[in-house]
Amino acid sequence: MFLSKFSQKKILIASACSCLAISIAIGLPLSLSLFTPSAQAQSRRVRYNPPSNLGTPIVSTPGILRSACETTEVCLIGLVPDLKAENAPVPQTISERPTVYFLIPKIDGNVSFTLTEEDIRSDKGKRIYTTTFYLKSKAGIIAFKIPDHVQGLKLGKNYSWRFTKNFTINDPTDLEVIGSMRRVLPNQNLITQLKKVSLPIDRAALFAQEGIWYETVQTLAEALQGNPKKPEIVSEWNELLKSAKLNRVLPHSFVKTSDASSESTSPQSY
Repeated sequence: MFLSKFSQKKILIASACSCLAISIAIGLPLSLSLFTPSAQAQSRRVRYNPPSNLGTPIVSTPGILRSACETTEVCLIGLVPDLKAENAPVPQTISERPTVYFLIPKIDGNVSFTLTEEDIRSDKGKRIYTTTFYLKSKAGIIAFKIPDHVQGLKLGKNYSWRFTKNFTINDPTDLEVIGSMRRVLPNQNLITQLKKVSLPIDRAALFAQEGIWYETVQTLAEALQGNPKKPEIVSEWNELLKSAKLNRVLPHSFVKTSDASSESTSPQSY
């Protein structure tokens, strides 16, 4: 038996009221009880699409060790995709001097960062930058920007980087992580689309879609630091980390560091 339109409206209204009554009765916020699933689905805009045609990264030290743990507590982790899998692509950047993010344990001592241009003809490369500096920080996420005075990354070249927590008398452990990067030119579609958007999530989504890892991370990281409690940004950041199997980073926030010390920047070969 068919219901009249008026009867159908009454049933729909009654159903909606029932949902509201249930939500209120059990103490759930209406935004969570009724609208969260669709909102979360819509917010998943940043989906990293790894490049598929760049081959296996060539590094001077076999394997890409993006994670090193002193204990079962906080590890030293490079925020890059897991590259130990066979034929894993090199994470891409469009910057001559990109920013690399790390999860660090509590540190009060010297750390080192080294950047090497790889040579596909051998297992060695040309070290183009190295620096050692004092770092004092609690456990958390930090950013390392390759300085402006350093030779910029060449297009189409593979590079490896090392970030090392050095041995000290008070902390007799060395921890080191290794990663890679490759600079590419943004295609015309990406250039055009970036001009049309202003929101960080939209920009990160475009970078991720084109397989540009380092700018995807940087865009979301900067947005998160500016809006640490904005649910949509937090959700996108967490999902990006999960997609790269960086779940151990999830509980941690960005930290301010105290650093200033000697620096060595002379190019070296080995």
